[in-house]
Amino acid sequence: MKRFLSLILSVCLIVSCAALFSACGDNKGENFPVSVGGVEIKEEPERVVVLNDAFADMIMYMGYDTKLVGRSIECDQPMLNVLPSVGSADDPAVDTLSSLKPDLVIADDTLSDKTRKKIESDGVTVAVFDRYKTQDDIKQLYIDLGTALGGKNDGGDKGEESYTKLFDLLKDYNTTTKEIVVTDAYLYLDDDGNYCTLTKDSVESKIFGYNGAMNVFASKTSPAFHSTSVTDDQGNVTEADEQYIRYANPTYLFLDGTVDKNGKITSPVYDKLKSDPNLSKLAALKQNRISFIPLKSFYRPGVSFEDLLFTMIDALNKDNEAAEASTAATVAPTVAPAPTKAPATKKVEPTKAPATKAPATEAPQAEENNEGNNENADAGNGGYVEENNNYDSGADNGGYVDDGNNYNADNGYSGDNANYDNGNNNENNGNQYY
Repeated sequence: MKRFLSLILSVCLIVSCAALFSACGDNKGENFPVSVGGVEIKEEPERVVVLNDAFADMIMYMGYDTKLVGRSIECDQPMLNVLPSVGSADDPAVDTLSSLKPDLVIADDTLSDKTRKKIESDGVTVAVFDRYKTQDDIKQLYIDLGTALGGKNDGGDKGEESYTKLFDLLKDYNTTTKEIVVTDAYLYLDDDGNYCTLTKDSVESKIFGYNGAMNVFASKTSPAFHSTSVTDDQGNVTEADEQYIRYANPTYLFLDGTVDKNGKITSPVYDKLKSDPNLSKLAALKQNRISFIPLKSFYRPGVSFEDLLFTMIDALNKDNEAAEASTAATVAPTVAPAPTKAPATKKVEPTKAPATKAPATEAPQAEENNEGNNENADAGNGGYVEENNNYDSGADNGGYVDDGNNYNADNGYSGDNANYDNGNNNENNGNQYY
């Protein structure tokens, strides 16, 4: 009887183990095959060629870059430079691609049917995905690419988790300036050499907005600048963009371009701005508050988005820290310091600083020269400075500077401690008004 019971227990143990191992096998089997990108992928791919730089960025962010064995020339992210190039995304060199022995090619809709069929004739699966237009498209792309590379369960979940992680990270790093309102803009040139910027409601504009500054073109609906004012059917007037950016005079400029290890700048928009008789006077250019970010970084929703955001925030924070330090140094000794700031013990003469507005009861007299409050009384332009506000009553140049920002009624513009008037450069470095 005991021997019979032992036999039964042994059989039950064997059946249980078989069921357990079968279940483990089934979990792996549940990931593949999958239907995605217009094809069926029967097994988990191990050798992948990617023909779209945005897709490559997402693949890297998910951690599937270890599967990549080749790329198109558009995929020029530094991490991918070690991979061989197979030519352009729309017309890759099929022989070169086939020599890499991929089991999956990931492409976008620019790949022609003729080229796709030629690749497939070598027994390679080609999955084609649409390029994204909205943030929802990005989420779906993460899920689809994850599914193609890791299966419908593991890969699909990884794709969705990666998307959530990325955009949560962007939101978490969205900062705002503490004491100084910072405005900024991103500029690039189109193929015709026209100034352009990021447009309202686009993913690119949203990512740019995460840096915490105020984008002066946040409401712009078309990328290219228009040269004349536009009046809509309701009588609302939209100023010409070049005139608008002069009046807005952003604190900081981000420009399409690169800087190599030797400090050489490659930026067509920067070159055009420097030679522009009007826009070259923007305070950000005059005071070198600029950074260079390639336009393509705004179209790579993965590791490049992270690098892009860190670059912008780092540039703005460094500028803000310098500005706050200089501002504290220019506070006159007669002005009571704020509770959170220690009284200045040493007089400092900074070369540039955003002016801070002192309480009206403690403003220095107009005739006094107290660290940044100097009279302007030349023959053509009578005026005075009070609390770092320059009231200019010249015959042709009516305007004022309020806390370092000049609003000029006669086509002059300024901001951030710089006063530009009709082509004449009148700079306020925090200590002098000329």
